[in-house]
Amino acid sequence: MPPEMAKQAERLGKKNGRTMSELLEYIREIAPTPPAYKAIREEASRKGTEKLTMRQIDREVAAARRERTTKRSKRSSK
Repeated sequence: MPPEMAKQAERLGKKNGRTMSELLEYIREIAPTPPAYKAIREEASRKGTEKLTMRQIDREVAAARRERTTKRSKRSSK
């Protein structure tokens, strides 16, 4: 959770006399994680990529985009 969102959640919890755990459990009940997100999280865990830094993620995204661009260029030049 981003720091600013965590602060907002803490304030909301205090305002309503709830702990962070209670607040997060309530949120999970009213807005459960979509199955697609669960699948992505499970796949990342299997691959060991669930603890990547933002820098590592940015590098992976850039590499995938370069690869896609290269494939498109090869197809269009045929």
